[in-house]
Amino acid sequence: MVADAPPAAVWRAWPPALACGFLFLASGLPGVSKAQELGTRGCRLSQLALGIGPWISEATGQHTLAVRLVNRGPTPCVLDGYPTIRLSDRAGTIPFVIRHGGDQMVTSDRPRRVLVGSSHATFVVLNHYRCDLGGIPAARTLSLGLPHAPRAQSATIAIRPRQRWIDYCDKGDRGSTVSVSPFEPNLRAALEH
Repeated sequence: MVADAPPAAVWRAWPPALACGFLFLASGLPGVSKAQELGTRGCRLSQLALGIGPWISEATGQHTLAVRLVNRGPTPCVLDGYPTIRLSDRAGTIPFVIRHGGDQMVTSDRPRRVLVGSSHATFVVLNHYRCDLGGIPAARTLSLGLPHAPRAQSATIAIRPRQRWIDYCDKGDRGSTVSVSPFEPNLRAALEH
């Protein structure tokens, strides 16, 4: 939070350079987030607890899954960009096409830095079109990694219940493309609006 500007009488007592510096800081640095101003570090995967939900009321034909990431660390941290996503069944990784960008359910907003306070959540939403002929296999686990982190650094969570599994339709089928939102500060921001 930025302090209020001092009263006019105080301005006269300050050297001009110091007064200008205060105004510059109080107004915020152009293109710089509050997290950067405070020197907040990027989130580490080890401090984030993953969860599925809440459930989303979907448009017809859509299959949407919300992923909640809670900062379990003692201090705020920053997430920026798109997560890396792998969807798997018991046999291994399923070859979904992962698409960064909007669709009927997922926001088309560009990524931005998201400050995640201690014990607060950020969200990612995944969506794909249903498989009209039935999907085999179906993803039962989701692995999520942070941008620019090695593939080995990911957290895996089971997708439950069965109705939330993500069906793989077939190569080239539009239902085998999964749209993924960037990290967003709340669920509403991760959804198309």
